[in-house]
Amino acid sequence: MIQNPINIVIVSLNEKFSKNVAVTLANNLDMFVIDCHELIVYDLINPKEVVEKCGLEYLKKRERSVMKNCANYYNTAISINFDLLKENIEQFKNSLIFYLRLPEDKVSKVANSLDYENRDKTLLELSNVQIELSKCLTLQAVKKIISRIGEIYENC
Repeated sequence: MIQNPINIVIVSLNEKFSKNVAVTLANNLDMFVIDCHELIVYDLINPKEVVEKCGLEYLKKRERSVMKNCANYYNTAISINFDLLKENIEQFKNSLIFYLRLPEDKVSKVANSLDYENRDKTLLELSNVQIELSKCLTLQAVKKIISRIGEIYENC
């Protein structure tokens, strides 16, 4: 487990849920909150247009720059989507990564069962802590995260 993590990263296969949990968690723990995808859109204004005019490699380079910046914040609850975490996992080595594990019928933008299984397996490997949930209940998720944080620091 990470010693003295600087941030808490929230990821799930339901991006809206992850963001809601990060916001609520930050409010409960008096932390800052950011959404990585929103920061990229803010930084690039229109990522689709950037791809058209500058190419995919330039977009990826800018995304990596924004992710590096995000990972260096302190005392922040960070919501991130699957693709951004997978492509930038090395940036979050000093963060505690929580995977909010939902049943397949509660996730968004997963094309099929095999895609769900692959993404789920990847997030199980990339995350430090998994929170099992049967529904997208923000307060329940936040309570479980806070409880796990307490257990982690109790065992240090």
